[in-house]
Amino acid sequence: MIVAEPSERHLCGLSNSVARTLPATAPNDDADAYLNDTLDIIRGEGVQLVVPVSEEIIHASKLKRHMPNGVRFFGMDHDDLLLLHDKFAFSKSAAAIGLAVPETAMLGSPEADEMVSQYRVIVKPLYTCSGQGLRFIERGDALPAKTSQPMLVQRALPGRHSSSFSVCHEGRVIGTVIYRPEILSDTVSVAFRQDRHAGAERQWVEQFVAAQNLSGFQSFDFIEDEAGESCAIECNPRATSGIHFVTAESLAAAITDPANCRSLEFRNEPVMYQLWPTLTETQKSMFRWGAGYGHKMTTLLGAKEANFSWRDPMPVWGQPWAAWQIMRDAMGNGVSFGEAATQDIAWFGDPPSVG
Repeated sequence: MIVAEPSERHLCGLSNSVARTLPATAPNDDADAYLNDTLDIIRGEGVQLVVPVSEEIIHASKLKRHMPNGVRFFGMDHDDLLLLHDKFAFSKSAAAIGLAVPETAMLGSPEADEMVSQYRVIVKPLYTCSGQGLRFIERGDALPAKTSQPMLVQRALPGRHSSSFSVCHEGRVIGTVIYRPEILSDTVSVAFRQDRHAGAERQWVEQFVAAQNLSGFQSFDFIEDEAGESCAIECNPRATSGIHFVTAESLAAAITDPANCRSLEFRNEPVMYQLWPTLTETQKSMFRWGAGYGHKMTTLLGAKEANFSWRDPMPVWGQPWAAWQIMRDAMGNGVSFGEAATQDIAWFGDPPSVG
């Protein structure tokens, strides 16, 4: 396996499953250079399969139309992915086929003003990740002024949250994991519980994937309304934490031969966590009443670490070293770890000049 990565330090680089890590310009520093660097790696290393896995996927999807002969790109093209990442477009496309979504409108529209007069709402950027820029506005309060950054207004629903991770091929779901947050760091789940009985969310995913003819990794966030119906609040067209519940062998089969793969196999782990952020959240709650210290410590001691393997232990033990630059940027700029980790690769709506 070869990894193309802007950061000098990263978890994949510590894995004994990775043959080499090659540098690529961060797409938010220079989108043209990122595409050219990655194409040079593909050609120079004789790559046959390209698999984007994280927030860089919206940028990387532009590579699909430039793939050399014989090279397969695992995923969809840029324009289709962008319609999924666009939270307003996603909501409208799901509603158009009769699937449950919260009421959603663009900030500055009459529909948004009407919504906040009746309900508590959420205001968030059209393109965002890791909960960045999210604000709750109480019923009857004034919405923020419209800015140059596109924002949407969505009705805040009261029920429990869940998320999904699926591998898809041409409108067919190969397999779906439904999971719920066990421990949160801000709005990001760092410990998660698999829900094998969540039939409603699984059916929602299958209907949307078929209607949109989706391929690749597709993930959705859900929240229950007052009646207990699960409504999809956004789509993340990439891998998310649910991937940890899939066995490595099953995932490899689905990626390398999706046309002939019929199902995913799941690890026999009801709860998994990421060590360092879970440890941080547990320590933070130690002397805070009602912060769930006991539950967090029980999870930390009793559940399975998502990335750890005795055959390949360094991605977990070396995480503080690998994440030092991210932690430094988060502390220095006063932002969350998730925001610092994705600022150079996430898509924020400024299209690259090439493509």
